[in-house]
Amino acid sequence: SRWHLTDGKWVNNNAEGQWLDVPNALYMARLLATPGSVPPLPGPNSSMDGMPLNPLWRPPLELLFVELHEEAPVARSVSDLGATIRMERFVPYFLEKFKGKPTYPGPNNMYILFPDYGAYSRYATSVRERLKLDWDHILYIKKTRVGESIGQEQKLFYEEDRTENEKSDHFNGSKDHILIIDDFTNSGSTLFGAVKLVKMYAGGSDQINVSIFVSHLVATYDPKTVDSLKEKLHELGKQCRFFTTNSIPSTTDMLKGDEQATVIDISDFIADMCS
Repeated sequence: SRWHLTDGKWVNNNAEGQWLDVPNALYMARLLATPGSVPPLPGPNSSMDGMPLNPLWRPPLELLFVELHEEAPVARSVSDLGATIRMERFVPYFLEKFKGKPTYPGPNNMYILFPDYGAYSRYATSVRERLKLDWDHILYIKKTRVGESIGQEQKLFYEEDRTENEKSDHFNGSKDHILIIDDFTNSGSTLFGAVKLVKMYAGGSDQINVSIFVSHLVATYDPKTVDSLKEKLHELGKQCRFFTTNSIPSTTDMLKGDEQATVIDISDFIADMCS
């Protein structure tokens, strides 16, 4: 995206903006995978591990990315450096844990909602495989974004046989449970907007159970943004719960002790991936 400053704020609604996004994950991958220089002359005449010095042996390198928003550019970024890029999704792991909870309502009363079609396309297949839900229980919202302005169409949709359908019936406020999923959030505006839409489909009921899961709580790396997110969560009532991983401790540490928030330790997942 192209960005420019307007009234002290960064916006990306100008195709001729002065500044360009920096693909951090891509450049981080190349920095980590680029081999260091050889030892200066005269250099060592033997190695402690017995590996050859000429040519200098380097250990194999694998980089693991968890829930990367844009995978394709990063996957190709180190092909010339002899390193391996591994992409893993945390959402399927979370779905298995969520399904194992005593409060899981079963496939008839469980709905998954994605705040935009991009998230739907990334995770819908995993939902089908893990939760065995019908397609009309896997929903998404149409979202538009221009600069900092985000709009959500006040309708729910699902796909079946590659055909888009609008959800016409209402949720059962006393029995249904809706889980909203995305890979990351900054302000939480689209997520909380989805909760309000769910309540509208439940006839305005505040008693319907809603859970939100995001893999990474970015929150613009700002404590004030985290405080605002918590305030919005509490305004939605105790029937709304928030789940995330501790991939960004500077933000998730601020959720500790909050009765409506659960922070999942990502280290067990990474250990399983590396074992």
